[in-house]
Amino acid sequence: MKANLKTLALATCLAIGTCAYAQEGFIRPELSYDFAKISITGATGIDLKDAVGYGVAGGAFFGVQNEHELGLSVSVTDFRLTSSITGTNITGKTRIVPILANYRYYFGAKADSMRFYLAPSLGFTSSRGDAAIINGNTLTRASSSGNDSTWGAGFGVLFKVADKIDVDAGYRYMEFKESNAKIKMNSLYLGVDARF
Repeated sequence: MKANLKTLALATCLAIGTCAYAQEGFIRPELSYDFAKISITGATGIDLKDAVGYGVAGGAFFGVQNEHELGLSVSVTDFRLTSSITGTNITGKTRIVPILANYRYYFGAKADSMRFYLAPSLGFTSSRGDAAIINGNTLTRASSSGNDSTWGAGFGVLFKVADKIDVDAGYRYMEFKESNAKIKMNSLYLGVDARF
């Protein structure tokens, strides 16, 4: 937990420091189509049912051509789990809430109607899962939760639709560990930037 707080504090300091050089600020609500897999030590991968997530990001553009972006984002996705491993049936749900510091590098000029970008991310994910495990006639209920260091990377494109409004579409990969499980999450997202 202390490491997660240090990561968030560092990201916040970087964001505040960057604002001194910012050309514009932004807020970006987004919707995402998410698919994920859980790998557990000693077991094969468990697919989570695809789900729709939602989130919001905020931060600042800086650089001569607004080519750099630094921001913070939070999103929420509720996954359903149905799986069978060596005769054991598992059903349940998992809520995943990534809180990330994001950097983007934009290619092209500020005035371009379309700009591609690359976007690494670092932060932590708060997760909570509840499952029912059925083995023969035995039913076991289990729950887990954690705040785990997370890294991610993605790419996308920004479309200018008005003087201060952009449409943002892209792909993001994230990975984090929760006790003996590793979760890999893929997201296709669509957002709208309101710049100020």
